[in-house]
Amino acid sequence: MLPSSLLPVRPSHVPSRSLPSAPRRAASRGAPRWSRALALQFALAAAAATSVFAQKVAGVGDDAIPIPRGGYRLQVGGLWNDYREVYTPDGKRPRLSAVATDNFGLAFLPQLSTAQAGIRTLSGSPNFALSLGPLEASGEVRQSIAPLAVDYGVSKRLSVRVLVPYVESRDVSQLVLNRNGTGATVGRNPALGTAGAASRATNGALVAQIEAARAALASEITRCASPTATGCTAIRANPAGAQTVVTRALSIRDALVSVYGNATAAGSPVVPISGSPTHTAVVATITTLRTDFGAYGISTIAETALPAAATTVYGPAGMASVASDTFQVGYAELGNTRRAGIGDIDLTLTYLLFDSFNGDQLKRLLTPTRGVRSNLTLGWRFGTAGADRTEDAFDVPIGEGAAALLVRSTTDVLFNDRAWMSATVRAVRPFGDRVAMRVPFADESTTFASGTAVVSAARTLGSRLELELAPRLSVGQFFGVSAGYLVRYWGADRYNAGSDGGAPAVATQLDVASRTVSAAAFGVSFSTLSSYARGRSRFPAEVSYTHTRPLGASGGVVPAASTDRLELRVYTGFPRR
Repeated sequence: MLPSSLLPVRPSHVPSRSLPSAPRRAASRGAPRWSRALALQFALAAAAATSVFAQKVAGVGDDAIPIPRGGYRLQVGGLWNDYREVYTPDGKRPRLSAVATDNFGLAFLPQLSTAQAGIRTLSGSPNFALSLGPLEASGEVRQSIAPLAVDYGVSKRLSVRVLVPYVESRDVSQLVLNRNGTGATVGRNPALGTAGAASRATNGALVAQIEAARAALASEITRCASPTATGCTAIRANPAGAQTVVTRALSIRDALVSVYGNATAAGSPVVPISGSPTHTAVVATITTLRTDFGAYGISTIAETALPAAATTVYGPAGMASVASDTFQVGYAELGNTRRAGIGDIDLTLTYLLFDSFNGDQLKRLLTPTRGVRSNLTLGWRFGTAGADRTEDAFDVPIGEGAAALLVRSTTDVLFNDRAWMSATVRAVRPFGDRVAMRVPFADESTTFASGTAVVSAARTLGSRLELELAPRLSVGQFFGVSAGYLVRYWGADRYNAGSDGGAPAVATQLDVASRTVSAAAFGVSFSTLSSYARGRSRFPAEVSYTHTRPLGASGGVVPAASTDRLELRVYTGFPRR
């Protein structure tokens, strides 16, 4: 009844894909255990065995109803996942809330630390805080899955199934920077790009003039060290002061190059805004330096020589520039992205362990008797889904892309001709593989920090265990209603980017804590199987709809995803009276 896999949370260059860091104790406390799950199934079977009615309408989701021998069941439908919030160790919060801030500065862009230090030097303000303004962030993920499944009844007890999902995932996150255009302390460096040639020439002229003045004064200091040198009154009156000017000029020159740039290249992607208090302070610093050199008879710094200030601030559309190489973030996309393709393919075999109806479909549908049945499913998941895209900050994968062993067992207990219940245990054991990942590893708050490299990382996904209880009720001959409760446990995941021997010297191992989620569902179904078996309908088919909502989670970060599922099942070779 409930989707076999909610949207996974993965480590990534982000964050939908956010990394959990809570102690695993919280997650493991609520995790189901094999012994409890199997004990519950056997208890249900025992309760029904002593009072072993007809089953007119099947419910939604997994059950132990066998496929008729030689018959096919074709299943098509749609499954829609949507979430805007995530469960974290600190509670439920909006997706990307860790990115939203009143000051989008060094806390999110540590690669601009050199620029901030340079502006502090040039402005003489040790408390200057670089900021591009407030950043509004809202995250939403939408995923559509169109599963195509075919079941074939090899015998009365054995069936084979192949499931091929076509998946489309969309990230519709919105990042709005400096909406009102008034919260920034820096703006776009006008020396960037091909249009910045004039600004680069301006900056280059100032840097060259300061360097010329510095070199000239340094040469004069050396010359005036000789007792026979003439014209050295000012330097000899204050030699320490002259040396201080030389040293300060070097510091200012280097800061100008790192912030504004020189004649050949822009410096930082951001510089003080024209007319702002910070830019005024920078102008005052250059003026003071010019005056200090003039005191020693050096006038190579022209009065009009000033750095090119920002005339444009980053506005609501400015995050596209932040994602570019200008800020060394390295993303091609920041939200509003789409992926589509074939997801992970499942191939399974199901064996009917026990059935009060002995696999007889007519008896199941037409005979008013209590009953119990149980099956066991073994299968293999082919990791056919495309890999994560490291160039997309908020990539939503269309599957895990990992091969896995699948085990499932379902027990149905029929209480009368209207009410029955299914209990299902599912286990998934993924196998290790390698994936491309950015290092250093990032979470939401470090989304925009510079990535060192994209490397091949060894991935070991934790085992999954699920327990689902689904009471069902037939309403007349054609309709049914169902409910469901699910507990899903993910084991801890591990990513190791250093095992190939070529990763850079950064933290190369990431451990993602285990996590647990619970969810509830309600569904309705329509079936012509009973009517077809009586010879009153032309086609044997079932239609079902299910809505699933999460109830809570613990451990790591888990998407608070709501799911809607619509399914159509059509049978061939179905018996009729």
